[in-house]
Amino acid sequence: MSKKGNKYYTASLYDEAIRSLRTNIQFSSLDNKNKVIAITSTKPSEGKSTVIYNLAKSFAQNGERVILLDCDLRSPSISEVSGIKDNVGLTNYLTGKVSLERAINADTSQDSLDIILTGPVPPNPAEVLASNVFKKLIEKLSSMYDYVLIDTPPVGLFTDASIVSTLSDAVIFAIKSSDTKRDEISQALDNLKKVDAHILGCVLTHMPKKDNQYGSYY
Repeated sequence: MSKKGNKYYTASLYDEAIRSLRTNIQFSSLDNKNKVIAITSTKPSEGKSTVIYNLAKSFAQNGERVILLDCDLRSPSISEVSGIKDNVGLTNYLTGKVSLERAINADTSQDSLDIILTGPVPPNPAEVLASNVFKKLIEKLSSMYDYVLIDTPPVGLFTDASIVSTLSDAVIFAIKSSDTKRDEISQALDNLKKVDAHILGCVLTHMPKKDNQYGSYY
């Protein structure tokens, strides 16, 4: 197979994995819809931001109206994975400096997908996410969109993800293949369980693709 063909094969497997994740989420909540969904991981560079962005695109491709919030106020990544460059975002809105309409960006590659970037990184991320104004924002967005997806910092390092999980219907946990240790995962999941987070499941990322076997980057 040519390099070009191999890239297509890998991309198709990746797209199928994201669609499978989307379908699993939809069928996990037939009676009570998991509308607000956060993603976290044990530590940085486990692929969570790429997963949540492409999951948001997949929901939008399926006809849903979706908004993605970058709530990783410590190391934002959604701007990079989406290609949207804007220094205005979540923190500007929460501090009353801009309207919600100004804080929202339309994704250029997918209709029905909006994105709120972080804006200027604050000195107190956990306090920002624990504020009443942030809680009211999530409630407002829930009334405007079919799905609200949230990228959060690693739960193994900060309390931010635990705070956001209390406002979410479900949490997805990203785990880097052959890198994240079991005791790290166990401790991170315990942190979420302490706040009664609804852990929907885990996504194994960075899986090596082997010839003639079903596998992909995710």
